[in-house]
This record gives sequence, C-alpha cells and structure tokens, in this order.
Amino acid sequence: MIRITRATPYKDMLRAYKIFIDGVYRGDIRRNGVKEFEVENGIHTVCAKIDWCNSNELCVEVADSTVELEVGNAIEGKKHFAITAYITILKDQYLYLIKKEDVDMSQGEDSSSVTE
Repeated sequence: MIRITRATPYKDMLRAYKIFIDGVYRGDIRRNGVKEFEVENGIHTVCAKIDWCNSNELCVEVADSTVELEVGNAIEGKKHFAITAYITILKDQYLYLIKKEDVDMSQGEDSSSVTE
C-alpha cells in the first residue's frame, strides 16, 4: 500500500493535487488530506500534478509494509518571488514528493487481546 499525506501550507489550499502511480491517474488529494492506494508488491513510480505543473517522480518499492509519502508545494520563503519561473521553466519542481518512512502493516493489529 502507498499512503500519501498532503502538507498544509496556504498555497494551493483550495485545489486538489492529482496522484499518478505508474503513469495512471489514481485520485485527488486535498489540503490536510491522506489517501491510501492499494498496489501490488514491487517497484512503482509515483508523481503528483496540478494543472501543467508536476512534482518529481519518485520510485518506491512496496513489500509487506505501507510506504509513506508526503506531497506539497515546493515554493517556500524567497522562492515565492520566483513564482513565474516555477510555473513555466521549473514546472516539474512546483510540487515536491518525498518518502517519509515505511510503516509495518502489523502495527495496526490489536496486540491487547489475551488468549487463555
């Protein structure tokens, strides 16, 4: 499984990012959103898009754990003054996509039950 969390800055707050896995559109993610995508074990390419702008493509390997990713707007601080560049020649860097961590699927199981 691939779980994507969207960062919460004010930029693009009213707009959804489109998520693509292996070049196929899989859904939208909105501000403060978390989406989970079932995929087969193996290596997958993930990217996010908004209009004509993209994130980096990220290759992830999915095994028996959930791959945690974060997506957000890459324009922060002084980069804001270069917005024209980011929506034209740097359009493939407008969004960022990073791997957060792998979470073992078994952590979600209830370990408090006692057997007699």
